Amino acid sequence: MSTQLHAVLDATEITQAVQDLGHSVTLIAHKTTVVRLYVSGTSGPAAQIRGVIAVRRSDAGPATTVTSVNAITLDPAHSPDLATRRGDADLSLNFFLPAGLTTEGESTISAVRVVDAASGTPLPLTGPAGPTVRFQAGPPLRVRILGIRYAYGTPPTVRAPRDLDYRALISWLTRAYPVPEVISTQAVVDASAAPDFTSDDVNAQLAALRALDMSAGGDQHTHYYGMVADSGFFMRGSAAGIPATVASGPTGPATFGWDFDGVYGDWYGGHELGHTFGRKHPGFCTESPDDLLQFPFQHGQLGDATHAFVGFDVGDPALNLPMRAIPGEQWHDVMTYCDRQWISSYTYEGIRQRLLAEDALLAGAGPAAGPAVAPEPPRVAVGSAGPGGSGGRPDDRYPTRRATVVTPPRANSDAEAGPGPDGPSEAYVSVVGTVNLTQRNGGIRYVNPVEPHAAPPSDPASAGPAPDGAEGPTAVLRIVQSGGAPPEEVTVPVRLNSEPDPGTDRTGLIDAVAPAGTAPEAIELVLDGQVVDTFRPAGPPPALRSARHSGTEDGALGMALEFDASPEPGQTYSAQVSSDGGRTWHTVGVGLKDPTVQLDRHLLRHSTDVRLRITTTNGFSSTTAETSVAG
Repeated sequence: MSTQLHAVLDATEITQAVQDLGHSVTLIAHKTTVVRLYVSGTSGPAAQIRGVIAVRRSDAGPATTVTSVNAITLDPAHSPDLATRRGDADLSLNFFLPAGLTTEGESTISAVRVVDAASGTPLPLTGPAGPTVRFQAGPPLRVRILGIRYAYGTPPTVRAPRDLDYRALISWLTRAYPVPEVISTQAVVDASAAPDFTSDDVNAQLAALRALDMSAGGDQHTHYYGMVADSGFFMRGSAAGIPATVASGPTGPATFGWDFDGVYGDWYGGHELGHTFGRKHPGFCTESPDDLLQFPFQHGQLGDATHAFVGFDVGDPALNLPMRAIPGEQWHDVMTYCDRQWISSYTYEGIRQRLLAEDALLAGAGPAAGPAVAPEPPRVAVGSAGPGGSGGRPDDRYPTRRATVVTPPRANSDAEAGPGPDGPSEAYVSVVGTVNLTQRNGGIRYVNPVEPHAAPPSDPASAGPAPDGAEGPTAVLRIVQSGGAPPEEVTVPVRLNSEPDPGTDRTGLIDAVAPAGTAPEAIELVLDGQVVDTFRPAGPPPALRSARHSGTEDGALGMALEFDASPEPGQTYSAQVSSDGGRTWHTVGVGLKDPTVQLDRHLLRHSTDVRLRITTTNGFSSTTAETSVAG
């Protein structure tokens, strides 16, 4: 009888989120990668083993040795079948590939050996040579995550996402999506609509915020996602179109009977953001059957009875999430409404193709990476005045900050200036509204002067799925001109809510950047030839005179604003914050009317030169002023 275990290598799998043994799923360069060896004992006593692999980048290059992160027990008398072992991370030898072995190009498993885990003695091993796989370059995922803060209950208490909600979403996207990294920014903003608001309300707010960010030089690759804590009420999520640029959803600690890591907003966000990358509902678990004929696996699963595809979660030690295998017949695709969700090979490759398409669509449309850099307007120094300034009392903690009027964006200044030597320059406005196609009504929510490059990507597919291949619904924005001039008319897609329920109204979003003409006096929203809402501007907007700290509460720093004149009905303001002395700006409020703005304190933690930009507008013209918040 043999006194030494003899083993055989049955298969090798190189995976990042989902894979088959033929490695048909694209491997993304610079993405965390795990090699799984499936080893069984053929004879001899049971033993615990570890593995060692040698990996080469080329035939002539040196080999890098990698040791398994775990040990497994082999017992020739009790060897699970391959499908069982693929479905359990504890039954395979697992290896994290070093980053240098996952750069673009080929890697080969050139040698494999196993050793006794206790003694380190090499054990006999037979089996096929390791595979050669290719890592392909891919774009990152760029996402801005905005926590939507609201007050709820009696007495009203502030509700906002936890820090865990943000970290879990970013981690899930990094682990599951076909991207080398997730480039994210985050902030907390106050809900524009009163609770119980809907995802249509939040998506309209996000679209208006995004338009101002893009007007300031933001990166058009960036998708926006709003997170709403369910501690007050549950807001059902949606994307504004398929594909789209904005989406929102709930978050909280509920388990749904299968998710026990303390937060469900991670996979829920993965679902709604999946819509923004063109993914539709497969249609197996009460979700709308938009992709039923194309989805390759029954019941919305990750795999089928062939056991070909198995999901794999590389884990996240920072969140105490272990590495685990995800059996394809027990788990479901993230675009379904089924329990036990992960990403299927079908959705993985679909999102990858959409990322590549957006890169091509947006080539030259904005910065390729990193934060958006806004044009630097001329300004004078900002500082403090009154109590708490250079001559203020030491106990006056809340100084008044002078505001300095700055040169507004070109579109705004041209609108104010009127005709030039070559005639008037055309201004552009961002118009965001919501429509109810069932009730044939709608409303214009936000109108703001912007630069023309603030327009969302021109993608005819973005209105969402239409039945029987028909074109999606549209609306018309009619911009009425003064003096009897002919109006400007722009046909815009209705970006349908991605989560329709049978028997409920069909709703959607209007999100457009349109030329305002030389003398705009109103904007009409037209559905099927009928005007359903009209926006009319107020008088010239007042400028911000000063801002004063009004205290901190619930993680927010209040800034009380004083304007040259009291804002009239129809005049609103937007707020942008820069934490790098004015080099980049992020919009944290739009359509605001209350003269106090709440700033997320985490934006101020790592900077000594934080600035606040307030732009007051009547929709067609605006005045911009800046002041210091810290520094």
